[in-house]
Amino acid sequence: MSKIETVVLPQVGTIQLVIQSKRHIRSQEKFGGLDAESNEWFYWNRLWASEVALSEYLIQEFFSDTLHGKTILELGCGTGLAGMVCGKLGGVPTFSDKVPMVMDSIQDACRLNAIPNYHTCILDWAKISKPLDCYDLVLGSEIFYDNEFLEDICRLLVEVLPTGGIGLFCDPNRLGVEAVESCFASQFQLTLRNLDVEWPRPPAKQTTTKTVLLYQLVKR
Repeated sequence: MSKIETVVLPQVGTIQLVIQSKRHIRSQEKFGGLDAESNEWFYWNRLWASEVALSEYLIQEFFSDTLHGKTILELGCGTGLAGMVCGKLGGVPTFSDKVPMVMDSIQDACRLNAIPNYHTCILDWAKISKPLDCYDLVLGSEIFYDNEFLEDICRLLVEVLPTGGIGLFCDPNRLGVEAVESCFASQFQLTLRNLDVEWPRPPAKQTTTKTVLLYQLVKR
């Protein structure tokens, strides 16, 4: 019903991720007849290069104890790799996603990786119905994929981050820098940085260097 995918990262070592089988996902009534080609429901169930790049950046910036006791919200967490890394670095991650089944995988992965202090939250940033907690840091990878969602994400960040709070997001620049700048510039200071990541991950026989974009948003 699921498999374990391992990712080896500097300093923190091996992180184990829980990947559910498509057959098991499709068997769940809440997914109806939707399939991987016609909807977004299966995108959470894979590891993305941007997710690895963000995780390596977190280790570079915050190892070994800078995140100790800090609260972190991961948006659209999927496999939860970045949040797992924060947990390994002493932070208290909240894993959030709109897909309820994600939380089953996250709970199993936290157990496998010996991460005792964490929270889960089913969250659709386009349909926030109640006030959210505040966080020291907000993360996301591959979530800037639709212009319509950028405003929703911006409103959420304004709500959950204090002045000076940081959001870190990573993707292959799907929407273009101008789209991101025009959405966030009035509320956040935006800094861009290219990140190189080895992809696909070992033990793949052939790997290459892939470049993705890191967006650092600091709330004004």
